[in-house]
Amino acid sequence: MSNGPRRPKPKVIAISNENPAWPESDKALADKMLGMLTDGLRAEGYTFQAIKFFDDLSALDPLDPREWLVWNWGEELGGQSWTEAEVAAEVERRGFAYTGSPPEVFTFAQNRFRVKERLRQAGLPTLPARVFTDPARAGEWTQYPAIVKGANQHASHGISGASIVHSPEALARRVVHLRETYQDDALVEPFLEAREFHVAVWGNDDPQALPPVEFDFSVFDDVRDRIYTYDWKFDRSSRGYLEIKMPCPAPQDKPHWRARIEAVAVQAYKVIGLRDYGRFDVRMLGDEPQILDVNPNPDLDPTSVVLAGAQALGLDYGQMVDRIVEFASARMPR
Repeated sequence: MSNGPRRPKPKVIAISNENPAWPESDKALADKMLGMLTDGLRAEGYTFQAIKFFDDLSALDPLDPREWLVWNWGEELGGQSWTEAEVAAEVERRGFAYTGSPPEVFTFAQNRFRVKERLRQAGLPTLPARVFTDPARAGEWTQYPAIVKGANQHASHGISGASIVHSPEALARRVVHLRETYQDDALVEPFLEAREFHVAVWGNDDPQALPPVEFDFSVFDDVRDRIYTYDWKFDRSSRGYLEIKMPCPAPQDKPHWRARIEAVAVQAYKVIGLRDYGRFDVRMLGDEPQILDVNPNPDLDPTSVVLAGAQALGLDYGQMVDRIVEFASARMPR
């Protein structure tokens, strides 16, 4: 959390990327999120504008960084995937303070194996893993079931029920799939058939965990359905979107788990260098949460873990984004 008296509210300009090639459904979802942000910040008394961009941010040039804070929802520059770092760098180059993590954190967090190594070096719990580039070497992995992820993919991209494998042959097929589909290596780790929690952390000087959310897959019998895939996150007609229960705060039955999950998430937030807000996905191994994924600038849509945690504290959407602006505005030039 921030310390000391709060600065006067800055003017806020939101930047979000829009690709002309997107389907209308994607554009509609982006517009819905922008509408939520607009309503929330205006309800909190902010002067607010929004711009959409494709390959340049010159619309920021007439604005004074001493008056305007950038709400950074830019995920791509020029339609190129995984270019959040470039967007943040462009905003930074223009002298603006902005919400969320800096370029170097985006670049670092995209490499899942490197993130796991840093967590492990800091003494934080994360599962053993290996990167495979050659499907012919799949027989060298011996811990099954395993889950195969893109080594440099963001969030749930490339993850489906087929990502859970039970044999070297299935593992080799996923290595080939990731190479052919995403031009990426495969990160392999044991698949924990265990309870899953997502926990948001926010703040800078004294970061705090928000109440965790459980992703309850108990309705699904097939182990391959017990993961939160990309389709289940965004397809409102999918079984996962409709049937996965997400209680918050969680877990209600094991308060010592919740305390440990929150403590591990705050430590990881500091170790990776996230800023303003972030999210950590964990599964339990006994009483110890294993960090599965690190997410700078996570989604703030209606199903967001950040929003669920904020609501559990009695905050609405506007109050949540107001708090994030407060964190970021401490970096504004005077």
